[in-house]
Amino acid sequence: MKNLRLDVKLSEYQMCQLAEEAARRGMTKSELIRSLIARLPEPLPQKNLRSPRLY
Repeated sequence: MKNLRLDVKLSEYQMCQLAEEAARRGMTKSELIRSLIARLPEPLPQKNLRSPRLY
């Protein structure tokens, strides 16, 4: 479930890179970012917390 939001400041150059790569792959910018995050290692288990550490 996608219920969290992340605001990120990018330079104009970075936004162009993101937009062009997303278009090249036929994805939205959000889909591209989520696909890149999906490649990251699994988060370590958090002990004594009710929910995962978000930041």
